[in-house]
Amino acid sequence: MSQSNKQIGIIFDLDGTLLDSSGFFLHDIPKKIADYYGVEFSPLKQEKIASLFFDVFGGQKGGGKFLVVKVMWNVAKKFGVPWHKRFKFLKITHEIYQQGLSEIPLIKNVEDTLNILSEKYDITFGINTTGTYAEVLERFKGRMEFLERFSDNIITRDRVKYIKPSPEGILNLSKKWCIPPNHLIMVGDMDSDIDAGKNAGSITIGVTSGFYTKEMMEKVNPDFILSDVTQIPNYMEKILKKMH
Repeated sequence: MSQSNKQIGIIFDLDGTLLDSSGFFLHDIPKKIADYYGVEFSPLKQEKIASLFFDVFGGQKGGGKFLVVKVMWNVAKKFGVPWHKRFKFLKITHEIYQQGLSEIPLIKNVEDTLNILSEKYDITFGINTTGTYAEVLERFKGRMEFLERFSDNIITRDRVKYIKPSPEGILNLSKKWCIPPNHLIMVGDMDSDIDAGKNAGSITIGVTSGFYTKEMMEKVNPDFILSDVTQIPNYMEKILKKMH
């Protein structure tokens, strides 16, 4: 089988990888919360909130059932909300979160990129995200046609026992597709994505379009570091050569 005819799978993280969502999480939500409560949203406070998202979404080791609640509870602490008022805070922030989900834009030219890859290679596409399946559907309200190419190949935290960095989601798709893990490519913007790919024995691509800078991604040491997913077609021959 020639390099270009290998059957392969590409599994994408969602936020920061297919969706240009870092601004939504790191700025828009905290800013709306600050405006609601009439408090200053300083650069220092934004930096502290960003570190919370890194710790919770990038470093979660358990099942991840209450990821959003956990991070918002800690955001409440950063805003100085007394503990007895935090449940109301969670309700309000969850409403803000839900209202903005469907407005998160796709990474520019991502649809064209997936079309190019489909035309040139024998590729099956999947998604592996720490969001719930309901949250994924909410993100694509009004643009569900984008998800059609992924069919039922969407791994969410309510469809696995262990989320990333566990390889469970990747290995589930490997078995379903009958494609060995070393012919799969995991693409993501955080260490949990890259570690999941490594743990599965797959090729890893780190993109800097999301939560991690290039310097941060270099410390995680994926097989490839790209600015965003639109660069993947230019690297496909190099990627295929790494498969064994």
